[in-house]
Amino acid sequence: MVKNTLGILFTLVVLFTSIGAEAQMNVTTFGIQLRPIIPSKFFNSGTVNVSQGELDMVLDPRVGYNFGMVIRRGFTKFFSVETGINIVRRNYDLSLTHTTYDKTLSIRHAFVGYELPIQGLIYVQLGDHLWMNASGGVSLDFYPSNTFEQTDDQKDTLVFVFEQRTNRYNWMQVSLIANYGFEWRTKEKGYIYLGASYHRPFGPIASSRSTFILSGYPVTLASDLSGSYLTVDLRYYFHENPDRKKKMKKSPSRN
Repeated sequence: MVKNTLGILFTLVVLFTSIGAEAQMNVTTFGIQLRPIIPSKFFNSGTVNVSQGELDMVLDPRVGYNFGMVIRRGFTKFFSVETGINIVRRNYDLSLTHTTYDKTLSIRHAFVGYELPIQGLIYVQLGDHLWMNASGGVSLDFYPSNTFEQTDDQKDTLVFVFEQRTNRYNWMQVSLIANYGFEWRTKEKGYIYLGASYHRPFGPIASSRSTFILSGYPVTLASDLSGSYLTVDLRYYFHENPDRKKKMKKSPSRN
């Protein structure tokens, strides 16, 4: 499946880079982006429930964000390559309930990573200033550290402690990325972009381990963090003029 996908992308690159055009040719554009992360069960980023004995755990993804810089290089009017660097913050609400004592402890925590994406974009012009595009590629995802959170409470003579650890599986992982959107291009004030993206790692990014300690006796429940997410994309690209190729002039020969 991966080989077929790469083959299709290569074919599209060859096809569209062979088209002669002016608008995006030889243009290197810099931009900034803000992408709110939307939890979705359909896209494998919804609520996770785990039960063991008298304990019930609920891991609930919340709205996070992806923020960073974008660099786009235009090869033809219809094809560009895009890269950049992003910081990603995934937010979670996690609760652990002891059913016998009817006691629930909650922790809100975040898992932070960084992304280096590279993707090819294909354009369709819809009007004088309006363009539609679709893109696909890969991202190198980096996770610099694990996380640890703790909270506690007391009921009568009982002491309840809730410890939460998020342990990354790898320092770096590879993900597939896909994007679809629209942009409004001006001649002097840059581009404004609105779209949506889907980010899917090849495997779980971390293990979430929740430990409930009752009067010194710990019980641990674990679940994987998939790392997949859907975003709404807001971008602004600064105006840049096409790169001008300098022609070498031969100096006249001297006798």
